[in-house]
Amino acid sequence: MARKLRADAPRIITANRLIDGVVVYRAADGSWTTRLNKARVVTNAPDLDAMMPGCMADVEACQVVSLDVVEVLHDPKAGPRPLGQRETIRAAGPTIVLPVDRPIPAARPSA
Repeated sequence: MARKLRADAPRIITANRLIDGVVVYRAADGSWTTRLNKARVVTNAPDLDAMMPGCMADVEACQVVSLDVVEVLHDPKAGPRPLGQRETIRAAGPTIVLPVDRPIPAARPSA
């Protein structure tokens, strides 16, 4: 069940890049970034509403999927930090070694 966001809570917009599934965040310049500390943090509904048309256009253009607005703790020096466990894991990266990260085993000599 989704958590209800507090009206005054700092928030960021996150999604997954469609081409490779990487977690991305909406930056202040309207681009998508993989760096959480570059995500634009908003604290009011009008600013969030102003960001949504560009985000939705990127969804429709098949650049990103799974658009979500998440609450964060915001430290102006360190940047945003996700509050929820799901977003904390997404920000830190996979919790397992992905097949592409594993070394390729040496070929066995043919008998």
